[in-house]
Amino acid sequence: MKSKRKSREPSMPAGSGEYRQGIRQADEVITKNGIEILADNWQQLALDWFAPREPDRSALARYITANRDQIGVAWAREILRLQVFFGVPDYKRIVEHYDRAFRSYPRCALIEMWVAGYITRTSGDFWRARQMYWNAATELPSFAKPHYELGFMNYLLGDFPGAVERFNQAVTLVAANDAELGSRIFYNRGLVRMALEEDKQAAIADVEEALRRKPDYAQAKETLRALKGKHKWVPW
Repeated sequence: MKSKRKSREPSMPAGSGEYRQGIRQADEVITKNGIEILADNWQQLALDWFAPREPDRSALARYITANRDQIGVAWAREILRLQVFFGVPDYKRIVEHYDRAFRSYPRCALIEMWVAGYITRTSGDFWRARQMYWNAATELPSFAKPHYELGFMNYLLGDFPGAVERFNQAVTLVAANDAELGSRIFYNRGLVRMALEEDKQAAIADVEEALRRKPDYAQAKETLRALKGKHKWVPW
């Protein structure tokens, strides 16, 4: 139990009122869904809400098993709140809630993997997000997403060989039915291969694969027309 606040305690950080309001709204959503988090159901609720599909579900189940003595009902409540913020999505609240609520619990690579992108969007903390993706790539070796994100970050840093290496790893791991991620992996690998090797045929093959996975990928359609055109094309 938290102790009552003493009059001489420092004031809460700026934005605390807005954060508490967000928590109340998230709790209202959870309540409206008929959810009551109890000692005998918190694990199942965390899995069903935050990781309903594989491979996320198995990864979160392993985390729960490994840290059951340090997490519980309170942790499950925080992860359900986080999922509500993801559903909006409210970028600022996702990051603020992660920073406030999860710092007292063992680090979870799966949660880091999904929060990292919002960190770059809100604070622009590229290096913090990159470290989180590194953690995920190391601890979740069967996941394509962290390799893709690290590949894209290498591309932004001008490390084209490093980008291709990460994209290649992502290609071998991405699920055939993950159209969104799969299309981005192939599309961006095509761009980098063109920039690095000027291998137009390889770039065309990758962009065509991106379109096969996601036929309405407008940027890939435009890029494919340019690659097949007569004029020299560069990916920027």
